[in-house]
Amino acid sequence: MRKKLAYKAKEKENNGLLPEERRQAILQHLRRDGKVTVPSLADDLAVSLPTVRADLARLETRGLLRRTHGGALPVESARHEPPYDERERTNPDEKRAIAKVAASFVQSGETILLDAGTTTYEIALELHSKRDLTVVTNSLAIAWTLMENPTFEVILLGGTVQHHRKATLGPLVIKQLESMNVDRAFVAVSGVDPVGGLTVIDFDAAQVKFAMMSRARETIIIADSSKLGQIAFAQIAPVTQASFLITDADADPRITRSLEELGLIIRLAIS
Repeated sequence: MRKKLAYKAKEKENNGLLPEERRQAILQHLRRDGKVTVPSLADDLAVSLPTVRADLARLETRGLLRRTHGGALPVESARHEPPYDERERTNPDEKRAIAKVAASFVQSGETILLDAGTTTYEIALELHSKRDLTVVTNSLAIAWTLMENPTFEVILLGGTVQHHRKATLGPLVIKQLESMNVDRAFVAVSGVDPVGGLTVIDFDAAQVKFAMMSRARETIIIADSSKLGQIAFAQIAPVTQASFLITDADADPRITRSLEELGLIIRLAIS
């Protein structure tokens, strides 16, 4: 018992925190930032890399996080999506980096489709340097920010407004899409998995996103690295239905290799 207490005292003296206190600090970092990396935790907590990895393993066995290549992500239910405002604050640097890469695909004079989402909203902000675009969207936020550009024609798809998404969904949206053809569609998803395909949390969203993909000459999937390897409740389509995936540089290389083997072209955004 004395030896055990002496060990605990020594560990607390070295980094200021007992093991359980340190793990709670890791969870606080995760809730605040939306993801954590092993090197940054080691620096913040003044402990070794193996200690951090051991802590992450312990927290994963308790179901409190999901380990990834080089760090960890929150555990999310396959049918849970945080409110728009909360998602807007998650991984902002990665979203802006992805948006810059996505906007580089767009040429002036094209017709594009922007799905609703916080990352696609960042894409909309990057489009103001373009001219003569026709932008079709089901996002209220995207339509609002783009309508001020005098060279853009903005088409807002009408349907049932979902306030937590700031978007329209439902059969009316799908009906309107049936009469449209666009150069490329930028589609946001909750999960990208080689086996599970492209997924979201509910069938209303899945049906609209599938309709968007079917009307586009080229589909670009938008997903930060936390979505890779995830399978949400409702499948949109197999990954082979898309042309490109734009994600951030923290993407697990094992997953990206598997996706590339299926023919998906991956672009990594550096934040």
